[in-house]
Amino acid sequence: MSGELDTARDDIVFLKALVSEGGQAQSSLGFLLFWAGLLYGVQALFYWGQEAGWFAWPQNLFGLLLTLAPTLIFLVLIGYVVWHDRRQSQHGVATRALNAAFGGAGIASLTTATIFGYLAISRGEIFLWMFHPITIFVVQGTVWYIAFAIRRRIWLGIVSAGWHLSAVAMAVLLNKGLVAPLLLLLGFGLLLLMALPGWVLWRSARG
Repeated sequence: MSGELDTARDDIVFLKALVSEGGQAQSSLGFLLFWAGLLYGVQALFYWGQEAGWFAWPQNLFGLLLTLAPTLIFLVLIGYVVWHDRRQSQHGVATRALNAAFGGAGIASLTTATIFGYLAISRGEIFLWMFHPITIFVVQGTVWYIAFAIRRRIWLGIVSAGWHLSAVAMAVLLNKGLVAPLLLLLGFGLLLLMALPGWVLWRSARG
């Protein structure tokens, strides 16, 4: 009986943490998700415009800077958030779980970028690189499902489903060699499934 009471008490404490945590940690997470989705989503749409023949991407140092710009800007934003939140070290179990999930997704993204980038360059097949965004969508769908399981908010589950369905659609487009539609889906997917939810988390935490 005492064991059941202890378990019930632990569950109540955990549930209280789920509904009460947020604040600066959620604001920072939403801020980074918003900017990551916006930067890389716009970049994907630029690539789509190039693939569709709307304009030619400059093949020089300026073109390289345009390619690296989203990553460079995002690294600066990460540094700002780390500096700004350096004193915000006390978080409960729910916040730590979510931070770990999204942090793990970031590490997975870097790892898959290294793997597919190496294979694409060494084998001279850009086709292999296109598996990278598909993998990212699957990873993000898993992370957002974890957020849904922890927070129990329907919209988080919808976002998770959106990531997974988009990954399947991108695989179908890639198999058919439809690169331009794939890039279009990639761009809007990042804007709608990362930037928009990030903005919601960011603004709700600030509110």
